[in-house]
Amino acid sequence: MKKHIIFKNRLRIFFASLFLVHIMCSSAFASDPSWRPIYDKVMLWINFFILVFIIVKYGKKPLINFLQGQKDEVADKIHRLQKQKNALEAKINKTHTMIEDSNVRFDQIKSRIMEDGERAKQKIIEDAKAQSKNIIEVEKLKATNQIAQAKDQFMSELVDEASALAQKKLPSEIKDSDHNNLLNLFLSNISQVPESKV
Repeated sequence: MKKHIIFKNRLRIFFASLFLVHIMCSSAFASDPSWRPIYDKVMLWINFFILVFIIVKYGKKPLINFLQGQKDEVADKIHRLQKQKNALEAKINKTHTMIEDSNVRFDQIKSRIMEDGERAKQKIIEDAKAQSKNIIEVEKLKATNQIAQAKDQFMSELVDEASALAQKKLPSEIKDSDHNNLLNLFLSNISQVPESKV
């Protein structure tokens, strides 16, 4: 800090000296034509340093304030953009989470549907098996019934044929003695039948 103050004081003394030299010597150097180009160059530099001094002395604070304002404005923009970026990242993370949750839910629904489908398939298979078993049983009963009917019909036709054949052949084969024996047998069978109680 002390060096900085010393440097400022020396710089002030230097500029003050140049200014005094400029004021005192301007008329003397300007009169000699051989010194004119050197005088112009020196004066150009002195004027430049004076201009720099004035800008630094009086324009430093407004320039620093302007730059500070620009810095603050840029910092605010950066802060706002950072907030927007954080909000977008949060939305992206939320979206990723929702996608993962929906994938998990989709897998659960898919597995549940597969299980329900498997159960329905097993039920359909079991129902079809039970139905086919019932149909087979019904068809077996029908077949048994048809066989029994066919047997009965065959037997009745056989009895009819036998009876017709017996009616044709028996009269010529049965004699009176056989006829009497059959009649006695029939009468003895009737006498052995117990009386029904009324």
